[in-house]
Amino acid sequence: MLTPFVLACLSYALMLVAFYNPRKRSFHIPVMLATILFDVAMPVFLYTHRRWWHRLIDQEDIFSFGVWMHFGLLITLYALEAAQIWSARKILAGDPSARATHHHQARALLMVRALVLITGGIMADPT
Repeated sequence: MLTPFVLACLSYALMLVAFYNPRKRSFHIPVMLATILFDVAMPVFLYTHRRWWHRLIDQEDIFSFGVWMHFGLLITLYALEAAQIWSARKILAGDPSARATHHHQARALLMVRALVLITGGIMADPT
């Protein structure tokens, strides 16, 4: 069954394929945009389909280090994705100096997204 964690792992694998094929813009750009949209939509899905109040408030999981680490990594992920969009727009506008920045941000984004997946997988509630 395709759980949110499995879907996130599949989107990460697709993101890796797009990372290693940046010259194929017709593939690279849509995949990266879809991945960013997936990352933005996942918390909305989890908020509407999971018993978050029971888990975070009633079971007092809100005070755990794992939840706050995951939240901090999500904020970092969103900041890196915004920076990626900004540098990609500069590349598309013809600024060759933005390529190095975009590539370094992409490496950081891959690491942070992997950590988000790991922490999310550890905290995932199978119900």
